[in-house]
Amino acid sequence: MSIPLQTINTFRVSYNPFGRSSRPCRTLLALLRTPSTTPLSSPTHIDIKVKQLPRHSTQQPEVTVGFKGGKEVKFEVGKEQIKIADMVNEIARIGRIIEREDTLKG
Repeated sequence: MSIPLQTINTFRVSYNPFGRSSRPCRTLLALLRTPSTTPLSSPTHIDIKVKQLPRHSTQQPEVTVGFKGGKEVKFEVGKEQIKIADMVNEIARIGRIIEREDTLKG
């Protein structure tokens, strides 16, 4: 399932790069940080903020995705043991809803 990148405005992630529970955060970051989302002039530009926690941090990894229209979704990856496929499916579902609303508005 592909993520509609043009519907995402912001992406915030905080994770411990050495923690096993941070794998979905690292993978999603790699999926969203592409050459088409990096330049400011790109129509699919995403404002990405990354906070890498120290090695022995007890803070759980979390991801926040901000969409056009002000909708925001927060995934507490460490607490909920979310898998990458579940996060991608949820982000894609919300992105499709936003795209559908935009096409209906005209």
